Amino acid sequence: MEQISTHYGDVAKWIEKVIDSCETRQQTFTAKKLINNFAKQLRTKYPDKYWRDYQYSVIWPLETMVTSKRQSIIIKIEE
Repeated sequence: MEQISTHYGDVAKWIEKVIDSCETRQQTFTAKKLINNFAKQLRTKYPDKYWRDYQYSVIWPLETMVTSKRQSIIIKIEE
């Protein structure tokens, strides 16, 4: 059985794959909840390093990615 990595970089890559696979607006909202849960986990596990290391380099890029994906889905719907 494959070992599941809990390293924050591996989790972030997995979340990126989830975002890429979104095909509806509702799925992007679920992906956003996933990002929020991941951020909460990082804040709890690494309270000293969260804002300095993870918020700017990990969480915000994921949030930007899900927002961009949601916008592209909306544009496709309007066409």
